[in-house]
Amino acid sequence: MPSDVHVIGGGVAGLTAAALLARAGAQVTVYEHHNVPGGCASFYQRDGYRFDVGATVANGFGARGIHRRVFDALGVALDAHPVDPAMCVHLADLTVTRFGDERWLDERRAAFGDAAEPFWRAQERIADRVWSFAAGLPALPVDFASATHLARILRAEHLPLLALQGRNLASLLPRDASRRLRAFVDVQLLITAQARAHDVDLAFGATALDIAREGTYHLPGGIAEIAIALARATRRHGGRIRYGAEVTRIHAGRRGVEAIELRGGERIAARDVIAAVPYENVLALLGRTVPVNLRTRQRWGAVTAYVGVAAGAVRDDAVLHHQVLFDDTHAFGEGNSAFVSISGATDRGRARNGGRAITISTHTDVAAWEAARAHGTLDARKRDYAARLHRALKRALGAHIEPAFFELGTPATFERYTLRHRGMVGGTPQRRDAANLLARSHRTGVRGLLLCGDTAFPGQSTVGVTLSAINAARALGVTV
Repeated sequence: MPSDVHVIGGGVAGLTAAALLARAGAQVTVYEHHNVPGGCASFYQRDGYRFDVGATVANGFGARGIHRRVFDALGVALDAHPVDPAMCVHLADLTVTRFGDERWLDERRAAFGDAAEPFWRAQERIADRVWSFAAGLPALPVDFASATHLARILRAEHLPLLALQGRNLASLLPRDASRRLRAFVDVQLLITAQARAHDVDLAFGATALDIAREGTYHLPGGIAEIAIALARATRRHGGRIRYGAEVTRIHAGRRGVEAIELRGGERIAARDVIAAVPYENVLALLGRTVPVNLRTRQRWGAVTAYVGVAAGAVRDDAVLHHQVLFDDTHAFGEGNSAFVSISGATDRGRARNGGRAITISTHTDVAAWEAARAHGTLDARKRDYAARLHRALKRALGAHIEPAFFELGTPATFERYTLRHRGMVGGTPQRRDAANLLARSHRTGVRGLLLCGDTAFPGQSTVGVTLSAINAARALGVTV
């Protein structure tokens, strides 16, 4: 294990790697551009409300959950309460409640009929195999360095997953699947895999549809509590976090990484660097051009509304997460669906005077926002999206809902506060040509430079980026 490690980015991925390395005795320094930890799973406060800025759904806190394993290893206790149902999905003509227990069987039969049952049973069988495989903390794609670990965790029950490589999730659907079933599957995959069923890798997609069954959790204070706890653990184990420190260059020569440079000109000698930022940012830091290829095309941005409502506007027992599909006859993406997340009724410090803090987000093409800025139509576009997200709020929680506070974030907002390339979020879409065995490795090809976050295997979510961080730490000789 190297004695000195530099981590670029203080999101969940970077802080997980930093905390594990610090616990193992490495001298770790994290460089975070913002003044709080978390990245896209952070928070901000305005007008008496505390909002989750991007990620809002917590998983990975069950008995075999990856966050639980990391926090147990770090000696951290984090308050996480299971919630069921996980969410309500509002289709054009029906609301489907996504339970995680046996109630899901009755719910899906009522919504999609018995003809869809072979699909759901096959989806769950595949997901069970993937969850079992994932419990071994695999690193993909396979290379010489990761082959030994893979051989140690691979079991006979995992081998059928190899036959799924190259297939899409749509191949599992019945040929005569109803438009309602296809719409439900597509809109769920859009938030968990960033692509529709005909594009999504089968193994990844089957698992992405299984999140509720694996377990969804509520963190009092919001999802930013994950990063806050990791930051504390990093410091407790001797690591340093430099806030307001923007890395502007990674200097690398023929022998690998030589130094990093901060805005303002400070140059720091470095031999081992973990870049917990998007791959596109890493290329820019190396002074390279970002290519347009299978893994960088069709990346999404997000438009997010941060809404505060008064006490009593939302029932105490309301489901905390809602997905709204506006129209299932049009292409998915680009403002056609929205995800609504509400702070808990008993959350302290999330909303003034007993109200609720609500985050609403929708997918968008970042190029359209760049064009609107260039053509002077940005304000009109903001008004249009504000109206869409307001409509999603009313669809999810009732026509009576009126915001006491409303603020809009665009891709430019994400770029400003997280420095993510063009403000793109959600990671690499998990298409069959870019997932699992074809995913981007945590190894960059530059000696001394490792990658973690949502553009490396396995992809998005705090659970996904945590595995990528574990793989980066393992490459430096540290295991969970």
